[in-house]
Amino acid sequence: MPISSNINDNFAERLRFWRVSQNFTQAEAAQQLDIDRSYLSQVERGRLPGNALRTRFLLIEKSSSIKVNGTITAPHILRNLPVLSWDQAGEATNFNEIPRNWNEVVPSDVADERAFGVRLRGDSMEPKFSDGDIAILLPSIAATNGEIVVTNLKDEGVLCKIMHVQLDRNLIKLSSYNPAYPPMERHREQFHWIFPVVSIVKQLRRR
Repeated sequence: MPISSNINDNFAERLRFWRVSQNFTQAEAAQQLDIDRSYLSQVERGRLPGNALRTRFLLIEKSSSIKVNGTITAPHILRNLPVLSWDQAGEATNFNEIPRNWNEVVPSDVADERAFGVRLRGDSMEPKFSDGDIAILLPSIAATNGEIVVTNLKDEGVLCKIMHVQLDRNLIKLSSYNPAYPPMERHREQFHWIFPVVSIVKQLRRR
């Protein structure tokens, strides 16, 4: 599924996104593209591709479908979003610093071009959400009072909580579904970012 309508926009990221979304190894993707695996690896790391590879990739990308539970789904209905680990999400102080070395994708129909998934860790949101579930985040939309959010707190890391804004005190209250975790209050300047959760993809099989 294309990341951008322009084939020249971040070709390396689009190529890798297509490969991961199709569950191809580099060797398998290279075979599909009729190129050497070493050449594919270099292009994914930023080497400029030749015109032949650009054209071949564009044709393959347009014809690619997304597999959802073994069913082929038309790419204009769903697109695959990158999924970050809990630690990867914690590495970024803003959206532009979010790591690009993700190795997992999840299908979604969200319109936000910057949307991505984060695999949850811990039990603070149980019983509704569990360790291993994937939260789909919308970085382009401001979180509002009462929404479930994933946030990166300075000196405290990443949390998934219910957000309540106290405007008069410039405070944000974060609460959990699990009563074992008491609510916490933090000032706005203590946050790197707060992104609203639009949906949760359940992890049905425990690891």
